[in-house]
Amino acid sequence: MNDTSFPVTKRKLTPRVQSLLAERNGLLPVFVRSPKGGTEHYSGLTRGMLYRLDAERKIRSVSIREPGALKGCRLFDLGSILSYLDSLDADTTTTAGGAAQ
Repeated sequence: MNDTSFPVTKRKLTPRVQSLLAERNGLLPVFVRSPKGGTEHYSGLTRGMLYRLDAERKIRSVSIREPGALKGCRLFDLGSILSYLDSLDADTTTTAGGAAQ
């Protein structure tokens, strides 16, 4: 049997990379791309909503772009998206519970 896989090189991970890997929740990624159409797979948010929430600093994102390049790739922190959505649920529960009393 021919092994055509690339050789694996062992590198030490930086503390930041170790922290990002620790943030993974099972099979969920740390960062996601915005959808070109429709909704983002994990959160159900549209592209426009992701960019709006990022502009309002309600979620985190990073931009990957080569120096001098006009275009790049924006990645959104899935943990911050899910935390934001969870906070909306907590706000609704608090509001609904307060109104019922």
